[in-house]
Amino acid sequence: MDVVVRRMREGDIDGMVRVYLDCFRGMRDPKLVKEWMMCNYRAYPRMQYFVAEKDGRVVGYILWVEKGGFRKEAVLELEQIGVLKEFREKGIGSRLVLESLKEMRRYLNERGSKLKLVEITTGTSNKAQRLYEKTLKAKPECVIRNLYRGDELIMIARFL
Repeated sequence: MDVVVRRMREGDIDGMVRVYLDCFRGMRDPKLVKEWMMCNYRAYPRMQYFVAEKDGRVVGYILWVEKGGFRKEAVLELEQIGVLKEFREKGIGSRLVLESLKEMRRYLNERGSKLKLVEITTGTSNKAQRLYEKTLKAKPECVIRNLYRGDELIMIARFL
């Protein structure tokens, strides 16, 4: 499948809103989703979006957030990843994680930092846990009861 993973550009926002609405149930108002995403986009370099694009169409995205300041040993959170339902089970999620993480590590290296760990919060019943285990070697750390729409699992991938 000819999918390109690249940094988000402002013109990608409407496609990303469609992906969000297809994948998540938190916000249902497209205007609010767009506003939230634009706030995140403008928070670069602390927040960095990457998109998966097929034939000029955004079919997925990932958001990385640097936590705790711009440290020498950086902590990233994989804040959100989504792929349109019709494009799932085709390896796009794995490519988003692996290719965007490579770019994040390059960014950190240019800044003189190294990646210490990646934190992921996901629903305890979310199938994406397998994606995080496979691509990041993330391991479960703890469960937070009744956080968003139920119990949430904190997973950590350690690099140092």
